[in-house]
Amino acid sequence: MDSSNKTFPAGAKRFWTPARIVLTVAAFTLLSALGLSSCNSNESNTNGVASSSPSSGANSAPKAANAPPPVTAPVALPQQLRDLKLQTIDGEALKLSDYADKVVVVNIWATWCGPCRTEMPDLVKLNHEYKSRGLVVLGLATTYNEQNDPQRVKNYIRTQNVDYKIVWDDGSLTAPLLQRVYGAGVIPQSFVISRDGRIVKHFQGFSPYSTPALMRRAVEDALNDKSKA
Repeated sequence: MDSSNKTFPAGAKRFWTPARIVLTVAAFTLLSALGLSSCNSNESNTNGVASSSPSSGANSAPKAANAPPPVTAPVALPQQLRDLKLQTIDGEALKLSDYADKVVVVNIWATWCGPCRTEMPDLVKLNHEYKSRGLVVLGLATTYNEQNDPQRVKNYIRTQNVDYKIVWDDGSLTAPLLQRVYGAGVIPQSFVISRDGRIVKHFQGFSPYSTPALMRRAVEDALNDKSKA
């Protein structure tokens, strides 16, 4: 029997009408245009605090068991965490509390994460643009994401022309940050921290179309909050 002459019962409607095809194609195009991306890491994630989560496909971090629902208000960091002794990839000692009069952007990343690489030039630009107004950008490279190989991170940073400080972390800072906002285990993740030690904006993943502008807005708002200066 010739299937090309197949007829449909009276009143039956074809699902894939021209209008539905056009709408479906438009929907997929819109999703693709958003360009949301992230990478799975080996840490736990946090999703709260006026959070922005432009992520799909991820690099993960550690999740808190039975975590409560995400919060949307700024989250205060305990003084113990702000006074935690850290070390940069070059051996310089520092603490978040060293920047009590600054707005700090902490970015969790890895050398093998594509979206992290894409985001770095924007962070370099952000650092240059707002440094004189009191912004500090800190990259957070973790020992477990980098197979405990600091030289690989140093080489990578040099080739990418990154001139902000890179903290070499064993999870002592990364895990508590993620747990404070109940975020997902993906990278990159960024935290905008106000002068008084509150996470005022949290980003999961990276979208070249939206993340840079949203982060600039968050940094501007934090810098302009004179009551916390």
